[in-house]
Amino acid sequence: MLSDAAPRRTCYKTSMSRLLLVVAVLLAGIATAPPPAVATFFFSQPPFLDFGPIEDQLEIVVRARELLAVNAFTGGVVSADLERGENVLWTGVRGRVALVVTDRRALGTVPGQSHWAERAFELRESEPQGIVIGERVAMIVTDRRVLGFEGVNGSWSEAFLQRREPVLSVQAGTNVAVAVTRNRVLGEAAAGGGIFQAGLELRENVQAVHAHGSLATVTTALRLLTFRAPEGDWQATDLRFR
Repeated sequence: MLSDAAPRRTCYKTSMSRLLLVVAVLLAGIATAPPPAVATFFFSQPPFLDFGPIEDQLEIVVRARELLAVNAFTGGVVSADLERGENVLWTGVRGRVALVVTDRRALGTVPGQSHWAERAFELRESEPQGIVIGERVAMIVTDRRVLGFEGVNGSWSEAFLQRREPVLSVQAGTNVAVAVTRNRVLGEAAAGGGIFQAGLELRENVQAVHAHGSLATVTTALRLLTFRAPEGDWQATDLRFR
């Protein structure tokens, strides 16, 4: 019996040794194996824009014959010459937008821009009747036009008013600015690239106008009109059957 048991114990020890060796090899392979590759995705454009409130990024300095915009982060300066006899009527900075209004033109610039973008007032066009500014938008109203300044790309856009179409209200939020007349509503949106409008129905009296953040609302007796950034379009909800 003793002679039979000894070989079995030897075989059992040999098998366990081989098993432990295999486990050790596997564990060593796992420990030294390279980590799995991490997938990296590249976007040609940022997947989204941060439209939250921001601190003022520019400072305006008005000199006798010159306008200066100073970048708060880099110290870079953008200048524009004032014409002889040109008077500065209004200046304002909010977020990315630096805006100057004179008796001859409107000038705006944004961080990183190498110049002041401008729109000249037309002959016999009134001085601005309303000026509003947000962190990424601005709007100026005269008796002939609604001028919108887009504070992401630093560009102007405009919409001409009809005869006897006074602007009743103009307001701005962080990323939207809107103007309301008796005939239509007009909106400027950050990164929207233009002035967007929607018509009002006959005798559709405006009751309230609000602009805050990236949303503007115009409430009439018939509808609720909403305007958002960055979509830049008007949506209408009928209130007559609510």
